Amino acid sequence: MPAVAARAWTLLLGSSAVYFFTTNEADNDLWGHVRFGRDIIARGAVPRVDTYSYTAAGHAWFDHEWLAQVTMASAYTHAGAAGLLMWKLGLATATCALLFAMMRRRTAMPELRGGLGLLTIAVLARGFAIRPQVVTYFAVALTLWLIDRYQCGRRRALWALPVLFLVWVNAHGGFVLGLAILGLFAGSECVRLRRPAAPPVLAFAASVATTVLNPYGIELLAYIWGELSRPHPITEWQPVAAGDVSQLVFFAMLGLFVVTLPFLRDWRTQGWQVVLALITGGLALHAQRHTAVFALCAVTPLTAQLDAAARWLRERSRFTLSTASHHTITTGVVGLALLQLVLTALRWQRDGLAVVFDPAEYPVAAVQALRRSGATVNLAVPLDWGEYVLWHLAPRVRVSLDGRFATVFPDTVVEDNAEFFTGERGARGLLDHYATEAALVSVRSVPATLRDAAWERIYADDVAEIYARRDRAAAMQLTHEPAAPAGIFP
Repeated sequence: MPAVAARAWTLLLGSSAVYFFTTNEADNDLWGHVRFGRDIIARGAVPRVDTYSYTAAGHAWFDHEWLAQVTMASAYTHAGAAGLLMWKLGLATATCALLFAMMRRRTAMPELRGGLGLLTIAVLARGFAIRPQVVTYFAVALTLWLIDRYQCGRRRALWALPVLFLVWVNAHGGFVLGLAILGLFAGSECVRLRRPAAPPVLAFAASVATTVLNPYGIELLAYIWGELSRPHPITEWQPVAAGDVSQLVFFAMLGLFVVTLPFLRDWRTQGWQVVLALITGGLALHAQRHTAVFALCAVTPLTAQLDAAARWLRERSRFTLSTASHHTITTGVVGLALLQLVLTALRWQRDGLAVVFDPAEYPVAAVQALRRSGATVNLAVPLDWGEYVLWHLAPRVRVSLDGRFATVFPDTVVEDNAEFFTGERGARGLLDHYATEAALVSVRSVPATLRDAAWERIYADDVAEIYARRDRAAAMQLTHEPAAPAGIFP
C-alpha cells in the first residue's frame, strides 16, 4: 500500500505541474520580450540605448533580460507559440524537480511530499508567466539545490555556482537574489564553524566576480541597486491584500511555515534557510511578485518542520488511519490527478498549443488600421499596450511608454504618461514636453486633453480610439475595417 500511495502522489504532482504550468495566457510584455529577442538576434548585438520610444529615444537601456529574450525569440521562431509554452513548462518542471529532490531528503512520507508539493506548485504558478523572471525562479531552485548537495558532502557542488551566475546575470536581474542567498549561506557557515568557511566564501566571491561579465559591466549592478529602491506603480509590485482570494495558497503556506517553526530540528545548519524564508515572506507581503520566491525558499525547511511535527504527533497519539481510509485517500488523489489532466486536455482541445489573450483588452483592430495606413508616427499609448503596439508597428511607430518601464524610461516620462491617461494633474505633460503626434486610447477612458481643438479623432471601434494632431490627421488616412476578434498570440 505505501508504494501505491507514493505513486498516486507522484501522479498528482506531475498532473499538477502540467495543469498549472501550461496555462497559456499572454502577459502584457510577451510581445516585447519576443520582439526584442528577435531584434538582438538580427543585429547580433545587445541594445545599449532606446530606439523604440520617442519619449526616451537615445536614453540608456539596461536590458538585463537580453539572454532570456533571445531564448524566447528562438523558441518562437522554431516552434511558434508552442515553443514559448514548452520554454516555460521546461523551466517550471526543472524547478519543481529540484525542489522535490530536496523535499525527498527531508521526509519519507509521500503524503507530506505530495500535499506540500501541490501547495508549492499552486503558489509558484502565479509567477510562472511566459516571461524572463521564470529563469530566476529556476536559478534560485538550482542555487538552493547546489548548496544542499554541498551540505550532503558533495564539496565540489558549489563550484557550479559561478557558471550559473554567468548565465543568470545576462538572463534576468534577479541574480542579485541569488547572490543574497549564497552570501547568507556563506555567512552562516562562517558563524557555525567560528572561522572562515573557505568553499562557500570562495564560491560567493567567484560568483560576484562573474556578474560583471555582461554587456553593461559593473554599471548593471548600479542600475539594479537603483531599480530596487524606486517605486513601481504596477500591480505585481503592490502589497498582497489580506482579502485577496487568489493569494489564499500563499497565506496557507506562510501560515504553515510560521506555525511549525518550533519543530525545526537543526538550527545550526538549517537556521539560515529559516531566516531566508522569513525574509522572502516579508518581501512577498510587500510585493506580490515575490510570493513565488517565498515558495522556493520556504518549501525545503517547511518539509523538515512538517516531518518533525508529524513524528511528534505520532509519538503522542494512538490515532492511525484504517486501511479503508488509506484506500479512500489514494483514490481521491488519483481522481484529482485525472481531473487535472482532463481539464488540461480540454484547454488544449480549445486552444491547441496557442498562447491566447482577450481581444477586448487590446487594440487589435486599431493597430491593424495603423499598419494598413503605413503611417510613421510618435504614438502615445497606455503602459499595458506599449509592447503589443511595438510588435506590430515598430520601427515605423514609436511609443510613449512600454513594459520595459524602469529599465529605460526616466521617472518623468512614466509620470507624464500615467497622468495623461488618468487625467490627473499635469495631464498635458505628455503632449507639451514630447513630440507626441497621435494617441491610442481606450474608449473607456479618453483623456479630456484630446478634446482640444488641436486634436482630431481619426479612428474609433469598440475597444480603442485614435486621435491625431490636426496637422497630421489628414496624412494618416485611417480606415476601420471589421476584423475577426482574434485572441491568438501574436
